[in-house]
Amino acid sequence: MKAGAGNSANNNGDDPAMQKEKQQRHEERMYAELKAQEILDLPPDQRYEAIMKLSPEERRAMAGNLKNEDRQQMLNDLTPQQRETLIAMNNPQQLVQIELQQGKIFHAAYSERQLEEVMTDFWFNHFNVFVNKGPDRYMITAYERDVIRPRVFGKFKDLLMATAQSPAMLFYLDNWQSVGPNSDVAQRGQRAGKKGFNRRRQNVNFGGQNQNQQQQQQQQQRQRRGLNENYAREIMELHTLGVDGGYTQKDVTELARVLTGWTIEQPQRGGDFTFNERMHEPGTKTVLGETFKEDGKREGERAIEMLAKHPATAKFISRKLAMRFVSDNPSPALVDRMAQTFLNSDGDIREVLRTLFKSPEFWAADSYRAKVKTPLEFVVSAIRATNADVNNALPLAQNLNRMGMPLYGMQPPTGYSMKQETWVNSAALLDRMNFALALGSGRLNGVQIDPQRIFNGTAPTDASAAQAVLEQALLDGDVSAQTHQTISKQLSDPTVSGRQLDDPARPPNLGAIAGLILGSPEFQRR
Repeated sequence: MKAGAGNSANNNGDDPAMQKEKQQRHEERMYAELKAQEILDLPPDQRYEAIMKLSPEERRAMAGNLKNEDRQQMLNDLTPQQRETLIAMNNPQQLVQIELQQGKIFHAAYSERQLEEVMTDFWFNHFNVFVNKGPDRYMITAYERDVIRPRVFGKFKDLLMATAQSPAMLFYLDNWQSVGPNSDVAQRGQRAGKKGFNRRRQNVNFGGQNQNQQQQQQQQQRQRRGLNENYAREIMELHTLGVDGGYTQKDVTELARVLTGWTIEQPQRGGDFTFNERMHEPGTKTVLGETFKEDGKREGERAIEMLAKHPATAKFISRKLAMRFVSDNPSPALVDRMAQTFLNSDGDIREVLRTLFKSPEFWAADSYRAKVKTPLEFVVSAIRATNADVNNALPLAQNLNRMGMPLYGMQPPTGYSMKQETWVNSAALLDRMNFALALGSGRLNGVQIDPQRIFNGTAPTDASAAQAVLEQALLDGDVSAQTHQTISKQLSDPTVSGRQLDDPARPPNLGAIAGLILGSPEFQRR
């Protein structure tokens, strides 16, 4: 056979069949793009009907070829039921996440119990779980609704225990798979492994000694993987004592042994918490100097209660609350008073907050606007300040993604930072300004602002007067001369507002004024 004989490839290296397949895929992609553009141009009801008439394959092809902005446009102006149907047909898991995000925004924007919303967000962030880890997205709804929200003003020990037994937390930090090295489950696995090893050994020749050693090492590694320390570490470092709370690595290991058997019953079917005695590590354990005799599930309950009542926990939780409500660096005196209330009241969160809100530090002048809003706080406060009607919260959630705070999207267990340095940078501030201008100008899909509701009547026809009224409405009139002058200068620039402030022939650009005020340093702070 000559060199190259039997090679029917063309100059591109593709045989005819592969070339035909590529051409077919190209034609399908072109058809999907043309079909998508045709549907995008239709009114909402007709657009929905046209999509529903497509075959499942055509819908998937069209969705796969849409750009992000076109995909959003496809859903714009549809009813909530229509949006839900289309998303569920294409990606049912994504629907759960989208509805979670929108529900959080609606709660935060429209609830009349604002402190409850703030504390629900605070505690969820404190006991963070990540929505994109396996089936966690299906567990988070119950986690926030049934575990966090009912306990935001109760005893900290009850909240800590509820999160420890939540399937969402058990799955997120892997405790549901944690097996004691000497438990019945582990011992059964070792016996099964030895039998398998002996059978394999009979089939190995004299020169197979290294292979046997390798198999033994692999077996030992599998045994070591039984005990998972993730949750034990995070409950001490992030949920209770704090990184400087005085625990050691040995305490982490011992607590992990205490919490073996705390698992999920049929996790793939949405099962609830259960204690599996056969997974639990037998024997006595010692955590933070306290001895825990073998007592099954009660060991974990005692350990969690001990952590909840620890003085280091009182100080750690008090400091985080003071950081949330007062400043990034609260005074030690304030934290000490809050921690003492925590200890005296058996961790009563309501009483700790009462101490905080009655403190001179909370009402001090230098605490006013000392905190920079997180992206969620910024977006929600803008919606509330403008009395906006939100028909579709998905664009708001997408703006939060751009600002670096996707809801339920913090992968590490640390949760989102409350400190200014995390959120203040040029790119983040530009994203906030773009959002504010889009909101104020009515260019944010799914959100409508009625200027008359802001002005409580007829809007001023003079630009300067309109700016003054909007500063009063959105900032309670508390705006610096520098900010006022900067906004006036921006509005006089046609590239920003589309008109000159001193143009008497046209009404003032209320959207641009409102947007610039919402993007001001004063509105960025709380």
